[in-house]
Amino acid sequence: MVNLIICVLFFYAAHLFFKMTFSLHKVPYVNFTLRDGDLSGMTALSERMGVAGDNLRQSLFIFIPFAVMSAVLNVDNLMLAKIWFGLRIVYLFGHIIDLYRFPHIRPIIWLPSIVVLVMMGLNLYTG
Repeated sequence: MVNLIICVLFFYAAHLFFKMTFSLHKVPYVNFTLRDGDLSGMTALSERMGVAGDNLRQSLFIFIPFAVMSAVLNVDNLMLAKIWFGLRIVYLFGHIIDLYRFPHIRPIIWLPSIVVLVMMGLNLYTG
C-alpha cells in the first residue's frame, strides 16, 4: 500500500505541472508564477488539465487518509486503492482526449472512483 500511496502522490505532483506544461508555447512561464499573471492565452488542453487536477484534489483528501489508515491498521484495501488509481488515470486521459465533451461520459468514469472510496471506508469501518 505504501508504494501505491507514493505513486499517487507523484501522480498528484505531475498534475501540478500539466496545466502549465501544455501552454508554455503560448503563455510565458513568468505569467504562471505571478499571482495576477495573464493566463488568457492558455490552450484548451491546459484548461482541461486544470479541471482534472481540481477533480483529483477533491477526492485525494479522502483517498490518502483511507490508504494510510489501511496500511497502519492492516486492512486489505490494496485492490480497491489500485482500482481507484486506475480510474483516476482513465479520468485524466479522458480530459487529454477531450472525451467529456460528450454528455454523460464523465460520470461513467468519475462515479466508480467515488464508489471505490466508499468501499475503502466501509472496509476500514468493518475491518
